[in-house]
Amino acid sequence: MRLIAFSAVLVAWLIAPDSVGAQQAEADRVKEVVMSVARYIEAGRPQALDTIYGSGRGLHIIEGSGVNHGWEDYRDHHLKPELESMKNLKYSFSRVEPQVRGDIAWASFRYELSADMERGHVEVEGRGTMVLEKTDGRWVIVHQHTSGRRKSNPPGK
Repeated sequence: MRLIAFSAVLVAWLIAPDSVGAQQAEADRVKEVVMSVARYIEAGRPQALDTIYGSGRGLHIIEGSGVNHGWEDYRDHHLKPELESMKNLKYSFSRVEPQVRGDIAWASFRYELSADMERGHVEVEGRGTMVLEKTDGRWVIVHQHTSGRRKSNPPGK
């Protein structure tokens, strides 16, 4: 009986690192998808995001209290006009924390945006969450919610 119990523990111990490694690999893939959103937006390449976001009106992209239904709606009626109005755009994500549960994942993150616009220079900081689904072996964003505010001016500015 002790031999059976020992064997079960040994097998579990040998398998667990592979499971943990696989889980971390999936989390890394999710993080890369999330980070690529900021890179493509900063580069002014919204069309590159077409394969990163899910399709259909079931995808919701919420910014503050505004909502777009579907990637195409967001890309064409929100993101493209916004990018066209910005010069010297800097957009980055940090503190991306992915969580993976099977074929569903979510990631919280922080973001910073600065740009020159017709009304002047803007600097925004905020938080966000993306929900992703693994479809055909790749992670796609199926929901996004961000909220931001203008950065506070440090003393002396």
